[in-house]
Amino acid sequence: MNSLFKRRKARQRTAQRGPWGKIAPYALICLVSFLCGVGLLLLMLAKAERLVALGLAGALYYIVLLPLGLAAAGFLFGVFRSYASYKGKHLGGALELGGPVVAFAMVVLGGFVLVPSTATFALTVYVHGEAGPQDVVLKDSGFVLLDLGPDRRREPIGPQGQVYFPAVPADFRGQEVPVGLESDDFEPAAPVAKARLDGPSVYLPVRKKPGEIVGCVHDDRGNPIPHASVEVAGVSASTNNQGHFKLDIPGDLRKDEMPLQATAPGYQPAQYQAVPNSNEMSVLLTRAVTP
Repeated sequence: MNSLFKRRKARQRTAQRGPWGKIAPYALICLVSFLCGVGLLLLMLAKAERLVALGLAGALYYIVLLPLGLAAAGFLFGVFRSYASYKGKHLGGALELGGPVVAFAMVVLGGFVLVPSTATFALTVYVHGEAGPQDVVLKDSGFVLLDLGPDRRREPIGPQGQVYFPAVPADFRGQEVPVGLESDDFEPAAPVAKARLDGPSVYLPVRKKPGEIVGCVHDDRGNPIPHASVEVAGVSASTNNQGHFKLDIPGDLRKDEMPLQATAPGYQPAQYQAVPNSNEMSVLLTRAVTP
């Protein structure tokens, strides 16, 4: 009897509060949920670069959808007194959803279907010589550049010639992007290097850069010797009137140190060790002793 009296009094209080008293709790839930979703969204925008670098953009986007789905469900079913149901067969059984859970599911799932994916993927670039992927020519030396639209990524080459890019935006999957190399001794084998990001790894063939040897041939008094012959690895040149010479060494012939031979009529031949792309050499020729 006492419980019946209490329920009657509760119904009377509800009737006295009017329509607003019925929907106020749902409206408050909707407002709080919506503000939580907006707050998370603002946080996501403020830390966008950091989230992309850590590969967490997709996870936070899912968390943003949860309070927004709750706000939609409370608004539709608490304020407007709407009703929805869903029936379907999944995984060999029957699934039936009704009430606010349908609106909640539609907001969360629709957010992933209608909005492009924000997930990222990792990419490994393997740098190798012209002999093939097993030809590891750069170990712990140099950098690889990856141009992702206006965003240029720069990562160091590891001990096995590998370069790891941790968070490539999903929009670039399956696309061709420019790839560059920073190295003192090597350059991409192709004039314009591009890589198609179809899988978790790509290969970047490289070759040795052409070398240049410059210098001056002179006698023991410092006078330049014109028309002297200078040769390195089958590549030869003659000195000009001021005794200067320049040798362009192809990349496939270039070594860290290369033997240089200089000759001139009336002078004894001389041999030196030349280093491509270094400072100007000074080559001394002494006069031949005439009998």
